[in-house]
This record gives sequence, C-alpha cells and structure tokens, in this order.
Amino acid sequence: MDDAKTLAVIAGGVGGSVGAFVGVSIGGDPMTISLTTLVVALVVGTAVILSAVIAGDVEFVVDADAE
Repeated sequence: MDDAKTLAVIAGGVGGSVGAFVGVSIGGDPMTISLTTLVVALVVGTAVILSAVIAGDVEFVVDADAE
C-alpha cells in the first residue's frame, strides 16, 4: 500500500473514532448523533491528512500515467 492509501486509512480510522466518541458524548436523537459523528469525522480526518501533507510526509502528486 502506498503512502497516500495508508494515510487515508489512518485518517478514516482516527476521524471515525473521534467522531463516534463526540457524537455519543453529545447524545440526543439518532439523527443528531449521526450528523455530529459525520461532521467531526470529516474535520478530524481532513486535519490528519493536511498535517501530514504540510509536514511533507506524503506527496499527493499524480502524473499523466497515474503512477
């Protein structure tokens, strides 16, 4: 698995875990929990990816041959 795929899996796992924790902590009806979980998961996952890109650990460069 290349770096970009590995980072996507890590970001998804971290984002989903944190999102679920926050969603359940806030509570409410199932729709509120689901929406909170989704929003927090997206924000945290994006932050994980951006921090790796800014740190220079992963380069998202695709050439014309998609290699």
